[in-house]
Amino acid sequence: MKNLSKTLLLAAIILISVNVIRADDFTDAITKAKKNLKSALNTFDEKALLKSRGEFERILQLKKSEWIVNYYIAYIDYSIASASMSDASNNDKVKKYTESGFAKVEKSILVRDDFADSYVLRYALCFNRWVYEPDKMNDIVAQSDEAKNKASQLEPDNPRLSLMEGISVFYTPEMFGGGAKLAVPLLEKSLELFGKRVEKETYYPDWGKDMAYGFLVMAYLKRDDDGDKKKAGELYDKAVSEFPDSSLLKEFVKKEMDKMK
Repeated sequence: MKNLSKTLLLAAIILISVNVIRADDFTDAITKAKKNLKSALNTFDEKALLKSRGEFERILQLKKSEWIVNYYIAYIDYSIASASMSDASNNDKVKKYTESGFAKVEKSILVRDDFADSYVLRYALCFNRWVYEPDKMNDIVAQSDEAKNKASQLEPDNPRLSLMEGISVFYTPEMFGGGAKLAVPLLEKSLELFGKRVEKETYYPDWGKDMAYGFLVMAYLKRDDDGDKKKAGELYDKAVSEFPDSSLLKEFVKKEMDKMK
């Protein structure tokens, strides 16, 4: 009996040790993958994003917190799709990665249905549908509203939610209730919330602040009220100082700024 008890105790210790090692392996792996993803996003290079996607796919094999891993894969799919929008010939690619993103974020939600950022990402993915199925307006609007409302219920002060609301309004024509004037307060709110934000886990998503800077700069320029050009210039300088490697700021936003001058 004593030998059996010792054997069971030893087995329990080994099992606990293995689980601790797996947890450490997971934390190390996803922290590294998140860092590599940030580098890929700074360039928006598709090959780098696909390499990052593969890294997260391999983390799934650890069978640990798969919901957050699937979230990141969905976010990479969203990023690839969004980066492909500038060329109309890429509509098939936009559809491919948007639909893949939806599938991955749904897998995440099935396991963890109270994570607001998953619904923010679903909301963002809805925007992409306008590119390849604009004839399904009612369905897109309903799907967008459902995701946005769920995210708001779970975490009304999520800065990425205000960011995506601001971007949506920025690109919506004024005649349909959008435009820069209405986008500015949403984007200002997003930037303010980012300043207060502390993620609960180091491997939770923290993307979006450079986007908030960039779209607020463009919204100021497009609104063009007294002092807006000065605000835009000062904010852009601050953004680039904080995010010196962001191609979103240094290429996309700078290009749009030059057009609006």
